[in-house]
Formats: sequence, C-alpha cells, structure tokens
Amino acid sequence: MPSSAGRGMSRTITLLASLLMASLMWYMVCVNDIIDVQMELRLDYYGLPPNLIITDGLVNRVVIRVRGPQTLLRSVTQEYLSRSIDLSQLKPGRNVVPLVKDSLRRSSRAFELVDAHPRQMAVLAEPVLERVVPVVAETYSPLRRGAIEVKECKVTPSVVTLRGPESIVSGLTEVTLPVRVDTQSAGRAEYRDVTLPLPQLVTATPSEVSVEYVVTSGRVTTSRDCPVRLEAVDKEDYTLEPAKLAVLVEVPESLLKSSSYMRKLDVYILPPPLKPGQSVDAVVRYRVPEGMVIQSPPVRTVRVSRRALPEPAPAPERQSHAAPAAERGASTPEPAPQGHN
Repeated sequence: MPSSAGRGMSRTITLLASLLMASLMWYMVCVNDIIDVQMELRLDYYGLPPNLIITDGLVNRVVIRVRGPQTLLRSVTQEYLSRSIDLSQLKPGRNVVPLVKDSLRRSSRAFELVDAHPRQMAVLAEPVLERVVPVVAETYSPLRRGAIEVKECKVTPSVVTLRGPESIVSGLTEVTLPVRVDTQSAGRAEYRDVTLPLPQLVTATPSEVSVEYVVTSGRVTTSRDCPVRLEAVDKEDYTLEPAKLAVLVEVPESLLKSSSYMRKLDVYILPPPLKPGQSVDAVVRYRVPEGMVIQSPPVRTVRVSRRALPEPAPAPERQSHAAPAAERGASTPEPAPQGHN
C-alpha cells in the first residue's frame, strides 16, 4: 500500500504537469500572432439508403476561413481538414444537407470558424430502378456506306440489367451498341469484348458483352504507280531516283474503282540535310487510307541528290588605262627648239 508521502508526490507531479500544459496553451493562444487562413475541407459521405441515388447537387469540398494562433494553424493536418456527412436521412426529392457547423471540433477550441462556402447543399435524390433490356448492335466503319458488308452481328449476352435513377432508366428500352468493323477483315469471324455505352449514373450487369460478326464483302489486290513525293520546302533543288514506285496493295473490292480513295495512297520521303552536290539513300514512307494494306513495297529507299551550285562565271579581264613607260616615252613628241630674239 503506497504511503501518504508517495501519494502526495504523485499529486504534485500531476499538478505541475497540468500547470505546464496550461501555460503552454496560454502562450500559444495569447502570445502568438492571431491570423486568418483559408483552407479546403474535404467531405466524405456515408449512410446513403440503398434504394436512393443522388443525381444533382453533391459537393465534394468546402472552402473555410479559420482564425487562430499562427503556430497552431501550421500544425493542422489533412485528417483535420475532412468531415464525414451522414446521408441516412435523405428522402426522394430535394434535400437540404448542412455541411459545416458553426463551431469546429472540441479539440480545436483555439480556432474560430470565420466563414465557410458553401455551408449547406441542396441534393436531389431519386429512387433506384432496375430493368432488364436487350442489347442491339449497330455496325459501322470509317469507309463510305456500303463499302463493307457485314453478315450478322451477334451479342453475348443479348440482355443486361440496368440500374440507375428512375427518371433515366424508365426511358431505356434497349442499349444500342456501336461496333466498329475491322476494315481489313474479309470472310472470317471477328470477336471482340466491348464496354456498354451507358448514360451517366447508370450501370449495367454485366458491363461488357462479347461481339461476333463476319465481313462478307471481298478484297482484291492491285498495283499502283505512285510518284514519290518530297517533303521539303526547296523541292526544286532535289532529284529522286527512281521518281515513281510500283506499290502492291489490297483494298476492299467495292473501292477498287474509286479514284478519290485510291489517290489517298501517299508515298513520300523526308530528305536529310544535304549540302549542294551530295546524295544519300532516304527511307520511303507510306501513308495509306483506311482499309488499304500494302502487300510488298518493292523499294525501301530512293536516292536523293541535291543539285550542285552553278560554277561562278570567270571575272572579265580588266584593261589598264596607263600605258607602259617605254610607250609613253616613244610616243611623246620632243618639244620644238625655240629661237632667240
């Protein structure tokens, strides 16, 4: 059993510790500079009834302005800057939910809440509706209409369960699934997993379906004589060898006679920096339209030469206007003797 002296010492230590803590808090609150700081308060929600869904008005953050000692405000942690909002009392329709109370946490009595925006939110809650609807596939391609023929497009599973706001799901009788057809496919079955396109706030079970289709239109192979295009500003300063290439391509049969489509095959080079008179082998590049496939480029490089600069014309000989001294002496007449008076 502890003695009375020991109990007295314990009480003394506890009293001193309390006085020290109180003095420290007084110093931090009263001696430090009082400042205003603007912060963001993150909002977390819980308790939403399973038969309701919020369709409008939800707020994720609140901007608050607090006042307090500078030292304490610097110690504010991210955990403090969050608040959990209970949504268990929501009813169908418009609900006003307070976001920030007039005072902060009890553990932060040294802080004063000066302002907050917004202080409340008006959320719209709707009943949740589930509905089983079919999935209808619509095939398309970037080529002109009729260029690609598709046999039939099969979707597995053919029906899905939609879940979402009653106002949206009640108007959905089917899910339209756009399927982009492989323009290079012909005569073989194509399989693909596709995510269902759904309105916002609507989910589907399952969220993905498998698509199978067969392209029945044929493809043909043909050869094209294509001029090699030079991508350079001063094209006239270069020469190419060869200047044309025969390119073997495969295209949809329905587009073989389309001149506008076939002209989209582009053969070009990017010449490296060359000095006048230099030559180099440049890699041939191909740009093909949708649905076209190059079978076998016969030439991988072409010779690019830059024209040499013309040689400067020789300077004309300059004729001297001063005659040689001998000529000047020979041609100068002697002065005639003068008589004496």
